[in-house]
Amino acid sequence: MLAHGSSAWCLNPTFKMKRKLSSIQRPFLLHISGAYRTTPTAALQTILGIPPLHMQLQFEGRFTSIYRLRIPLPPFITDTQPHDQEMKATGWSTHPSEHLKPNLF
Repeated sequence: MLAHGSSAWCLNPTFKMKRKLSSIQRPFLLHISGAYRTTPTAALQTILGIPPLHMQLQFEGRFTSIYRLRIPLPPFITDTQPHDQEMKATGWSTHPSEHLKPNLF
């Protein structure tokens, strides 16, 4: 019900809208988990594996905009290359188990 029209109103939600959506989602998270009402909403979302409602609605809105309404992606998304976003891992060059001696297992 909330996702209806999310491509129009939830592509860039305000802080007030995020807070309202969080307050709508909270009772359902508490009921599903059986947790105390003093449990933080972010903890409930993490434990249950349920994303925040504003993020889910953003996803639904973008999906609808791209696939159903045929709105093109913004240029900052289409011009992004993986090597621009990923950082080279530093530290171990090989797995630590390769350096262990057989009698240490």
